[in-house]
Amino acid sequence: MKKANIIIKNNAPFSLDFDDYYFNSSDGLSESKFIYTNAFEFQTKQTIVAELGFGIGLNFFLTLKRFIKEKKENQRLFYLSFENFYIEKETLREIYKNLGFYEEFKELLEQFFKFYPPCKDGVYRFYFQDCFLDLVFGDAKEKLQNLDFKADIWYLDGFAPAKNQEMFDEDIINKVAKNSKINAKVLTFSSASILKKALTKNNFQVQKIKGFRKREMIQAVFNGLEFEDKFAYFNTPCLKKEIQKIAIIGAGIAGASIAYELSLRNVQVDVFEKENSLGKGASGNINGILSSLILKPDVLLGEFSQYTFLEASRFYRQILDLIPQGVYEFAHNELMQERFNSQKDNVLFEIINNQAFLKDGACIKPKELVKMLLQKSKARVFFEYEFKDYSYENEKFSLQFNNQKTLKDYDVLIYAQGTDVKNFLEYKYMKLSSVRGQCTHLKPFLKNSYALSSKGYICPINEELNLQLIGASYDRLNQDTTLLKNDDLQNIENIKEFLQGENLEIMGGKVGFRSYSSDRFAIIGQAYDENFYMQNYKALLWHKNKSQVAPNDFIPLYFSIAHGSRAFASAIIGARMLSALIFDEPKIEKDFLHATHPARFLIRMLKKGKFYNK
Repeated sequence: MKKANIIIKNNAPFSLDFDDYYFNSSDGLSESKFIYTNAFEFQTKQTIVAELGFGIGLNFFLTLKRFIKEKKENQRLFYLSFENFYIEKETLREIYKNLGFYEEFKELLEQFFKFYPPCKDGVYRFYFQDCFLDLVFGDAKEKLQNLDFKADIWYLDGFAPAKNQEMFDEDIINKVAKNSKINAKVLTFSSASILKKALTKNNFQVQKIKGFRKREMIQAVFNGLEFEDKFAYFNTPCLKKEIQKIAIIGAGIAGASIAYELSLRNVQVDVFEKENSLGKGASGNINGILSSLILKPDVLLGEFSQYTFLEASRFYRQILDLIPQGVYEFAHNELMQERFNSQKDNVLFEIINNQAFLKDGACIKPKELVKMLLQKSKARVFFEYEFKDYSYENEKFSLQFNNQKTLKDYDVLIYAQGTDVKNFLEYKYMKLSSVRGQCTHLKPFLKNSYALSSKGYICPINEELNLQLIGASYDRLNQDTTLLKNDDLQNIENIKEFLQGENLEIMGGKVGFRSYSSDRFAIIGQAYDENFYMQNYKALLWHKNKSQVAPNDFIPLYFSIAHGSRAFASAIIGARMLSALIFDEPKIEKDFLHATHPARFLIRMLKKGKFYNK
């Protein structure tokens, strides 16, 4: 991700990187409206607009204002915009003020600036009124290849083709086609021959129309194109039915975050919890830490941890007004110090020697966050409903519970339980473990403003309870639910680097069980048919570089499970991913989708030829 070199020239922002203006300096608003934002109609329910070249965001804010003004009940707008040249938010604000546009967009701009991401490759979501903006930072070709969405409308707005040929060449237009619906419409200011040829070659029907204060410009319509898919086994078939009623099993952070996301899609959501109140499981600790793993660059687990951490922090700020205080992570051995040294240029980590300050980190109150998300979702929460089994007939789920009546007519079922989810899964190669974790509650002993995390961690004092939480133990073998004295002593031993002879008084604690997968990634996605995979991908060892057959329509059962000890980060992305899969919305990057896919364990075995019989 590069930083943009911008100056104001003739009262308009001018790119020194491309020697070109961001837009027409004399009448930028009218130009944008004519070419882009007023040149199409919103779809009845959901419109996906994609843009090459976010720039100062003018096209987006004009589109959003029009959408808010015209939108009908249950209409949604998804807007993806690709940008590889980062503009600081203070610079953006000044540009809008210099252009005289600031007051017109002030409310939306300030909401945008408040949650503006750092200069780091990624896909960053903003929540507006029935509108979701995904701001995609990084090289457009790479990101288009690694994203999965189908746009209704394309804005091609990446400077003049003569100045920025890469943004209009055949390769990038091929990737535009890959991410387009049939009859998707391309809007652009350009009439350059390089663009016309690229569009025509990728089966867009091109027409010339009168331009804005110029002779002509291009519009195009996509007629469809076949694409090879070597990773079709990771695809999730979109649901071809109206979704009205969804059931979620589990009222922890995974279930609560899903309930909130689904509430933005205008469906009825019912959440079933086996306990008699919230917070009996791992989501019920009096405090927790929102932080990230610090692994070496390009390690996918570390990249996923960073992404989910930052997006969760931005989500809690946008939706729950959480104010991050920051978290200090400490390298307590040579391996961790090597990792810290390798991440010194990462904008998420302010690293000095063996300390990393994560300004987006926070000490959270898990039970409070879960409660607020469920309240905002307006979901119906059923306590003392211990899930037993389901049946699926005529495209509807019926749910059976212990000591409760059967409930019927659910279009979608989602498992978001903790460790007991393994009792409901029959996949041979999906290995889940239940890890016991005991937190210790101490009489306040350290006035730390930030959460401190090393071998163990210390949360700031919980003023309401007059307690200070430290933790947490990690035991794969012990399933005891009672508090253990030895675990309290080990928790204290793990924070001794922060102690200076304090007399610690144990006031209590809490035992919770975290669910982990064998590769430490969460399991997020749709249930799959093991027999279908064994039959259709049995020769994957030899055919893995060829186009694969796409999965059949499986039953609409979905998982957001095995989030481990960082569920308050990954569960937020899990909720976004499931909503995207259920409603055919833009998804996060494929590297992460594949790494969390429920069938990944079986796919690895198939790629090794474990089940192939000649």
